[in-house]
Amino acid sequence: MGKVARLARERSAPGQLVTIRGIRNGLLFVLAEDATIAELIDELERLLQGSEREGVGETAGVTAYVDPGARRLTDDECDLLRGILTGKGNLVVKGFAGPPAALEESVKQPYIYKGTVRSGQVIEHDGDVVVVGDVNAGGRVIAAGDVVVMGHLRGFAQAGAAGDAAAVVAAVYFEPLQVSIGDVTRRAPERPSRGAEMEFAYLEGADMAVERMAMLGQHRARSAARRARHSPGER
Repeated sequence: MGKVARLARERSAPGQLVTIRGIRNGLLFVLAEDATIAELIDELERLLQGSEREGVGETAGVTAYVDPGARRLTDDECDLLRGILTGKGNLVVKGFAGPPAALEESVKQPYIYKGTVRSGQVIEHDGDVVVVGDVNAGGRVIAAGDVVVMGHLRGFAQAGAAGDAAAVVAAVYFEPLQVSIGDVTRRAPERPSRGAEMEFAYLEGADMAVERMAMLGQHRARSAARRARHSPGER
């Protein structure tokens, strides 16, 4: 997705007018339904004002979708919003009716995000998510499948968001503020900083454990055996 994806921030403060989400196909701009078009334009310009300095024009063709919610945008309003988004060099607006339906047909495809997930930013996908970079404190990565961070994980990560208790959260530097797998959420215990030894969190019943990545194969085998024991027809 290039450097423009680094702008995908979602603030938790009330009154947010525009939420930017990273999706497999590009970026999704979610508009607050109770904001005026003038307020939305001001917010978009504020969110994107530093994009030229971050070099977003170096990578062409990042796809953008706009989700107006229950709002009905006029042709003129669509043109205004398109002008702001495309004015940043590499955004190509594909629609004003939310994310493409094709996303629902590709839930098992992994989403690879290259860059730093900064504080307030949310990466969410209906499959595995691989972050080639760091997840800073305050950043959030939510996946229906596994979460794999090829760097420092200091923020929040949720794997198995659709209920998959066999999903895992893995990172080269495993230092998360909080981890969720399925419907189980735990705060990571404080411990001394470690070297680059990839670890993963997984569920063992209702408890969460952390192991070295070398043990992932054994974890997968145990999970498969448990599913086989509880599958229909087994006594």
